[in-house]
Amino acid sequence: MFDKITELFQSGPDVPDLIAVLDLEEWYLSLGDGQREKLHQYSTSVGIGVTSSGDVNEFNMLEQSVSSTSQTAQKYLQNVGQTAATEKDYEFAEQVLHVALEFEDGSASSTHFTYNELIDVYYKQRDERGDAIERCIEYCKRDIELADDFIDEFGEVPRIPSFKRLAIIYEKQDRYEEALDICDRALEIGTTDGTKGGFEGRKERIRKKMKDG
Repeated sequence: MFDKITELFQSGPDVPDLIAVLDLEEWYLSLGDGQREKLHQYSTSVGIGVTSSGDVNEFNMLEQSVSSTSQTAQKYLQNVGQTAATEKDYEFAEQVLHVALEFEDGSASSTHFTYNELIDVYYKQRDERGDAIERCIEYCKRDIELADDFIDEFGEVPRIPSFKRLAIIYEKQDRYEEALDICDRALEIGTTDGTKGGFEGRKERIRKKMKDG
């Protein structure tokens, strides 16, 4: 697969159909050869069914002939960022996810999921990167501000990870009042943190720390 991707760049940066359809041509041409190779590498999707050898079908979105698509630029870039992050290529993932936010498609859900990817990218670098936690906090806050619009669009109250993530960070930083505020906001909109005690139980633990401290 990688050899095939590399061959695409030997004769110059032809713009893939999907990139043109999504109006990402200017951005694509601004990338260096190495970045374009990564974009192709992380643009692989899983198709329907399996091959004759029993492997799952995979296809590269940038190698397909495309004249129109229901996919938005933001969603495509978010998926690329997610794949790059899965491969622990956090630098490229961050770059692509920030571009995704420049191409917001008007969907609170798209922006929510883009924020979630950035939150994970920063949190996973918390021990190696000096600004990772502050950047993580920033995007948790942005996602929490978006929560009402996301829920209205989604149609029900799902689990929204940014609440739990930010509460945990604040608790570890001994910012207990701020952690309690996040728990209260989560309880107000009705989301859960996926634990048995939920945000009420989290509040109790934080209050105990405040009392014991």
